[in-house]
Amino acid sequence: MRDILGYSGRTVVVSGAATGMGAAVARTLVDLGAEVYALDVKPVAAPVAQATVVDLRERASIDAAVAKLPAHVDRLFNCAGLPGPPFSNLDTTLVNFVGLRHLTEAVLPRIPSGGAVASITSVAGMGWQKNLDPVKALCATTDFDAGRAWLEANTDKNNGYLFSKQCIIYYTKTRSVELVQREIRINCLSPAPTDTPMLSSFHAQVSKDFLEKHFLAPIGRNATPEEMAEPLVLLNSDAARFVSGVNLMVDWGYGAAVEVGARPSLL
Repeated sequence: MRDILGYSGRTVVVSGAATGMGAAVARTLVDLGAEVYALDVKPVAAPVAQATVVDLRERASIDAAVAKLPAHVDRLFNCAGLPGPPFSNLDTTLVNFVGLRHLTEAVLPRIPSGGAVASITSVAGMGWQKNLDPVKALCATTDFDAGRAWLEANTDKNNGYLFSKQCIIYYTKTRSVELVQREIRINCLSPAPTDTPMLSSFHAQVSKDFLEKHFLAPIGRNATPEEMAEPLVLLNSDAARFVSGVNLMVDWGYGAAVEVGARPSLL
């Protein structure tokens, strides 16, 4: 049987590989024969080739982690993230977007033609076009330090989780245009509520009842980490070799219901 995913023998980097969707991505890639280099602030349980501690809130930590990665990287998976409270809006957006972007841009010179990047964003970011001016302003900053400075100067525009996820979507789409010349693809995936350790933080913020009433997938349950990890693995695979600039909604039709008016839009 032909291996349409094409991960066997490939060198891949996975941030956020210790828990939740990132851990499921790392396990899946190992099973598919990839050489996995994991990044996280917590211990990584998957049998990866190398696990490196990184704090995406700190530029120096990201740079030190990248220095330990192979000179050749076929695929990058951005799975690390913070849920907002109890973390500050600044820390949340530093990890979810500014650190993600810095890591991506640091690894991109090591990715050859035919390589790919895939990031986890969120259904919570689906309203990015309604908040375009501040999203574009942060994305226009040139590096980690400039991004942090913008966040510190514009605390009224950074609500943390939602804003950071909106920025990932816009960054992915704009960067996809620029990476065409190098034949590198970049996509992101927007999960519906998923049973990961992060979910309890969302319940604490808005209540479990509110989240399930307004954002539960139409099928009537939360997703499993594997139900998000596997589509992300697909996006970065050879099977998706003509797919770039896509924000894939993995929500069992939640976004479709909002678009056709069958469900109210709260974002």
